[in-house]
Amino acid sequence: MRKILIAATFIVVSSVLSPINAQLLSTNNGTETGKNSESKQDWSIFTDLENHMIYVDFEKINVNLSSVAIKDIDSKILFKDDSLWQLPVNTIYEVDFSKYPKGVYTMELRTFTSSIKRTVTIN
Repeated sequence: MRKILIAATFIVVSSVLSPINAQLLSTNNGTETGKNSESKQDWSIFTDLENHMIYVDFEKINVNLSSVAIKDIDSKILFKDDSLWQLPVNTIYEVDFSKYPKGVYTMELRTFTSSIKRTVTIN
């Protein structure tokens, strides 16, 4: 776990220092639906720009996640994991975008009462 946290810190620092890679993978602020949609969720995403990976830090999210889905621009589900609820709250979940071509995707994190969506752009 310590290696993952060190890697995540390195990734954040690297992305700040490397503006060339900053355009390879980006996320927007997204949307939230459900009961908690009025209050902004405190959560964190780390991006590995060179390898097209996104890391979701469960400890920074103040709700329990149940699933994650990656959808293309036509809302076709390309990846889905319904077992997030089984993972510990201190998990850093990895989402691999390297297998997808350039384009715009939606990463949807679902809780038991709401969803959090982020648009991911691969250039």
